Amino acid sequence: MQSMSLTHSVPLNAFQCLARDWEKLHPYNAAQAMRLRGRTDFAAVARAWADAVEAAGLGRVSVDPTNGRHFRHETLNGELARYPVRMLPPGSDLGAYISSELNRAFDDPGEPPFRPFVIPVPADPLQSRAAGGADHPADAQESYYLGVVYQHWVADSTAIRLLMKDWFVRLHDPAQARRQPMRHARHGYRTLFGPCRGGWHPADIVFNLLRRHWRYRGVRKVHTFGPGDYPMKVLLRAAPEGLIERLAAYAKARGLKLNDLFLAALAESCHKVVPTQHRPTRQGVAVATIVDLRPHTPEDLSDTFGLFLGFTEVVCGPRDLRDFKRLVASVATQNQLHRRRGIRQSSLAWLVAAWAARRFLPARKIYHFYRKEAPLVGGVSNVNLNSTWAAEYSPQALLEYVRVSPTGPMVPLVLAVTTLGRRLHLSMTFRPALLSDSAADELAGRVLARLECLSNGSEVLDNRAAK
Repeated sequence: MQSMSLTHSVPLNAFQCLARDWEKLHPYNAAQAMRLRGRTDFAAVARAWADAVEAAGLGRVSVDPTNGRHFRHETLNGELARYPVRMLPPGSDLGAYISSELNRAFDDPGEPPFRPFVIPVPADPLQSRAAGGADHPADAQESYYLGVVYQHWVADSTAIRLLMKDWFVRLHDPAQARRQPMRHARHGYRTLFGPCRGGWHPADIVFNLLRRHWRYRGVRKVHTFGPGDYPMKVLLRAAPEGLIERLAAYAKARGLKLNDLFLAALAESCHKVVPTQHRPTRQGVAVATIVDLRPHTPEDLSDTFGLFLGFTEVVCGPRDLRDFKRLVASVATQNQLHRRRGIRQSSLAWLVAAWAARRFLPARKIYHFYRKEAPLVGGVSNVNLNSTWAAEYSPQALLEYVRVSPTGPMVPLVLAVTTLGRRLHLSMTFRPALLSDSAADELAGRVLARLECLSNGSEVLDNRAAK
């Protein structure tokens, strides 16, 4: 066996520790896939994956057994052949495969935290749609999905896209392949985003927590079913081409952000479909935005492999939920307040509380603490790839990009929104214990119907069309 090279010791940050606590109960996996034009050359795909992982300096991950507060990446060199790219049968259902893999633990300590796969997509629109594609002229051409299911505590969506980029260019533009290993964080959240960075005081955390506590007391709680809560399932949907452009024009004309619209559409749909505990004093709905914290530190983390996530939330009252125009205005105002106070400050306050609680409670109790103190009904992970490397190759070579986020301990339902070119892709991860397949389909349909309604310049939604 060839010798292994190790990265420096990387500190586990607060979000990673919380994610690892959750993994004591259930896998915390995520997935990404890109649909490429052309016929699958499996040998070239497998070789490009191995080269991308090796060039990045990645491999298996080992946590320091003495205190559990640091971890290292071990480059596998020739050993990566033990964990090959998986070739699935042509036309395999992408959503069904990812659903299965999200619930499969990385329980082999020798395995890297990445499971790459390939799905050939036949040149048949009907079969293409069955695999998760959309009704689009490009779907009538032969294509294939390159994807990876990964252990989420090791990497966030941005980090995985760095790896996916190198996998892609080694097949389509070798001159752009990575030459240097990825960097790794040398500090945890306190150093990167905490009070020492300036702009806030520890007292702000206390006031923020109190403010959130009282706001959350007015929102509905989602039913919990113990271990039955943990399994996940994925629903994939592609919006009609051009919808994202019309939606952006609608938002710009009204001084809104696209994420305001996504959050409002999700809150409205969850209000209609997700079963919750109704009480006279709890009539609102709370939804969250998963936030990439990389831009909110003076240190350049653009080429750093790791996980740097937080979240902010909006609370939608019963009057807001009855009037969509009012709902969007409320969501936008709250998001503006988060930006004015500072995204990292708004995001980290709750993580501090969760970090403090985890020291005194077992994993299962911690989960119930989350659901009680932060009763979120859903979350949005919104990424626009049009200013990234992916846009350079779309649609000539890169037809579609799919991201799938796990539900985890924070939220029982996550909507991952990905924009590439003129196409908007939605993936919804949900818990079958909470929503049946038909209910999940209705919820996703309502979100899309609302977005289509807005893209046409109207706030009036036909409920029959939504269903």
